[in-house]
Formats: sequence, structure tokens, C-alpha cells
Amino acid sequence: MASQMLRSSLRAMARPSLLKSFAPVMTQRMPTVAFTATRSFSAGIARMGNGVVDADLTHKLSEELQYEQENSEEDQPEFVKEFLEANSFKIEDKAGIDEVTLFRTFGNEKIRIIFSISDINNAASDAFPLEDDMVDTETEEEEEEAVSFPVRASVTIEKPGQGAVTIDTVAQDGEIAIESVMYYKDAKIADEQSAEADWQRRGLYIGPQFNELDEGLQGLFERYLDERGVNTALANFLPDYVEHKEQKEYTQWLQNMKNFISA
Repeated sequence: MASQMLRSSLRAMARPSLLKSFAPVMTQRMPTVAFTATRSFSAGIARMGNGVVDADLTHKLSEELQYEQENSEEDQPEFVKEFLEANSFKIEDKAGIDEVTLFRTFGNEKIRIIFSISDINNAASDAFPLEDDMVDTETEEEEEEAVSFPVRASVTIEKPGQGAVTIDTVAQDGEIAIESVMYYKDAKIADEQSAEADWQRRGLYIGPQFNELDEGLQGLFERYLDERGVNTALANFLPDYVEHKEQKEYTQWLQNMKNFISA
């Protein structure tokens, strides 16, 4: 009995001392871990807010911008002036807008041609020779002539009170290829650039596959466009203008990005 009471007393005395020995460890380590995590997180945010890369990026943009400006053409190159004068077209080219529009009249007809500079991305990758395929005998001029890309042009011809016809074409290598011919009873649907008009156009019959038409009929449509200035001259002009316009937009993009990053 006495021995049991002695063992119980010893256990009771051991428990408090055991708890006391663990308590300091717990109270010391937990705050240390929390303090270290908080400090690391706040330091990371501070580093991100410093904008260390901004100066390097601005400098590189400035270099690219200076190079493009030094090698840029005039606002309206000579080839543009010559084409417009020779073909009675007027051009609408708004800065920052992807599409370009050509206008002209032909008798009582209003003719509008819309094309986009995004077609420069259609340049075939195989048009640029690999190092293994390059031939020393080829001149630089021949290599430049080999690089070509198609430019899609939508030609709309409108007559008063008679609706409009839209002819989708592709210009490449000095030729105009017709893809489709569509008639609109309401010329407004053909002209208007809105979501509603686009939705109405989708529900209309777009006409037959052009290459399935009688060859004689195809030839007459081609001559019909040729008389209205949709010809070899236009086919040569469109890719050149797309390159010119894309270069202008790229230079302005560099300027805009430099201004934004450095602000």
C-alpha cells in the first residue's frame, strides 16, 4: 500500500516537470516560423513592384524604334501615288486599323475594295529558303521575287436602286482570282459594317462555287472586274501596300509600348 502511494506521488511530480520542459520549446519555435514566412512573402512583393526590367525593356524598344524610323519610307511612297493616279482610286487608311479601303466610281457605280494587312501572315514558310537549300547562283532580286503571299480583297459594286454585288477575290503573283460572287438586293447589307448586317449576310445564299461555273462565264466575270480596275495593277499593288502598312503599324506599336513602359 505504501509502495503504491509512493509510485503515485512520483508520477504526479513527474507530470508537471515534463510539461514545463516541453512548453518553452513550443512557445519559442512557432512564432519563429510564422515570422520567417511573413517576411519572405512581403519581400517578394516588394521585389515585383520595383520594375527592375522596365529600364532594360524601354532601352531595347528605343533601339528597335530608332532603327525602324531610320529605315522607314515616307508616309505615302511613290508606288502608292502612281497607282492611285493611274487607276482613279482613293484610299482610306486609318492608323491603328487593320483594314484598308480603296474607292472609285465607274459610270453610275460605286466600287469599294477592302483588304487587310493581317494577310501578310499568310506568307508561306517555304518561301524563305533554308540554309541547306540556298543556291549561290541565285541573286537577291530573284529571292525577293520568290517571296509572295496572297491578299484577300472584297470588291463591292453598287448601283443606285439595284442593290449590290460583292466579289471575293485573292491577289497573288500579279493575278486576281475570283472565289465567289454574291448579290444583295439591299445594298445597305453589303456596305454596312455592323454585327447586325454581318448576321443578315450569313443567312443569305452566297452563290455557286465560282470554279464550277462555265469557263466562259468565269472569263466574262474576270473581264468585268478588269474593266473596273480590279486587274494586274491592283494585284501587284495590294501585297506592296500590305507590307508598307504593316511596317508603319509596327513602328507605331514600338512607340506606344515604349511610352507605356517608361511612363
